[in-house]
Parts: sequence; C-alpha cells; structure tokens
Amino acid sequence: MEKIIFTFDCYGTLIDWLGGTRKKLREIYPDIDKEKVDEVISYWGEADWRLVSQGYRPYREILREGFEYALGKAGLPYDSNIVSSLVESIKEWMPFPDTKENLVKLSQVGELGIISNTDREFIRASIRNIGVEFKHVIVAEDIKIYKPDPEVFVRARELLGVDDDDIWIHISAYPNYDVIPAKKAGVYTVLLDRYGLREEGARYADKVFEDFGELVEKILEEVV
Repeated sequence: MEKIIFTFDCYGTLIDWLGGTRKKLREIYPDIDKEKVDEVISYWGEADWRLVSQGYRPYREILREGFEYALGKAGLPYDSNIVSSLVESIKEWMPFPDTKENLVKLSQVGELGIISNTDREFIRASIRNIGVEFKHVIVAEDIKIYKPDPEVFVRARELLGVDDDDIWIHISAYPNYDVIPAKKAGVYTVLLDRYGLREEGARYADKVFEDFGELVEKILEEVV
C-alpha cells in the first residue's frame, strides 16, 4: 500500500534556533547589542558549515567548538561554563508559532519524520518542545553522516522504508544543507522560505513557500 512521508529539517525549519540563540546570548551578555548578537550567529553558522563538512563526530563537540570560534571572533569574553550554557540551550529552543498546527494537519494524511544534524539527546528535547509525535527520527548520531552530504538522504530512504510507489517529501528552510543534497539523492524537496532564500532555493527545490500554512494546503491538494 502506498504511503506518504513528510520529513523535515528541525533547527531553523521547525525549531526557532535563531530566536533561542539570541535569547541565550542576551541572558549571558546583558549589555550585548543586536549587531553583536548577529555577528556571533554569523560566525557560528560559518563554523557549523565547516565542521559538519569535516566528517562525523558528536554534534555536542561541534556545537562547543562552533560557539568558541564565534565568541572569540566576535571579541566576547567566555569560559567553559558560558560555552556549556550555549550548548545546553538547544534543549530550550522553542518551535515557530506555526509549527505544531501544520504538523498536525500533515500527520492526518501521512507519516512525519525528522532528518537532523544533531544527537539523540538534543532531538528528544526538541520533539518534546514541538509537542507532536514523529514516526521517523533520523539524526547524525545514528548514521554518522552530516548534511549536506547527499548520503544522508540515501541512508534516510533505506531507514524510512520508501518504496517506488510511495510519496516522500522533504521540507526545509535551507537550500544548502537540505534541498540541494536531497535533490541529488532523488528526493522531492520543498523550501519553506523562512530566511529570504527563495531565489537560491527556487533553482533546486520542487516547490517554494514562504508560509507554512500555504505549504501544507498546496501539498495536501497534490498528494491526497
């Protein structure tokens, strides 16, 4: 029997990691201004891309090294306790306001899954914060590979049990981490454009939407 599977990137697509990180930085550095917060986040993003491209090691280590790099580049004082606080804050990051209601709608017609560059410890906390059950949870700790390696999606196809007649749609806010490698692995991809990346994403994604509700409405019209 044909099945429908909707998989998602987690951090930045379902979970508001930017909002969570900004909040934690302001708690740690009460006098920090918006420009410095954005600088730290930019350096962290740079480090994350570089580190996940170097091969597998626990994501906790990548987070720690990434935050150390970002704080140092931004000229902020830090110690091991500050870095640990930032690393552990991932468990406090909350979903976007539109996440739960739209996942519930999709769950009524298909299976939900997450494919994420993280560890089991972190993803369990994030799923609790989302408040929706996922049938499939695939994290780097399990497969020892990080996105943007297309092999992540090759392995995911096996773990999801996708047959030729099944419908598998992967949804992400990130062209580079998800859409491009998923397309290379033959997956139907949808860009949920939370960060103004429509132009880049449109070159690769099968569909692009800025609104999660519209995304769900249109996708359900096609697959149901």
